[in-house]
Amino acid sequence: MSTFKKIFTLILVLLLLTGAIAVSSLNAGHVNINLYWFELNWPLGFALLLCGTLGVLAGLLIGWLYWTWPANRRKMYWKRAYHKALAEQPESSQSPQLTEQSKTP
Repeated sequence: MSTFKKIFTLILVLLLLTGAIAVSSLNAGHVNINLYWFELNWPLGFALLLCGTLGVLAGLLIGWLYWTWPANRRKMYWKRAYHKALAEQPESSQSPQLTEQSKTP
């Protein structure tokens, strides 16, 4: 990993941690989360950070399910079709070799 990438990652992580500490400390009041069977009493900052993190993870999962996974399936389909087409070709057309007669103009 390059030095620039390490420094950039370190700065990004420090900014995210600073933001998380600021959100948590500025929203120290408690909030009740009623989940029908039980009730949670969490600090508002923690609840905000937790919901934001879960939202990002859910977005990444949905993006993977609806975009990356079908793209990989299509890629595998076309790879199989390509290899099947290669297998169906006659031997002479699979590996054309130059002969002395084909070199002459």
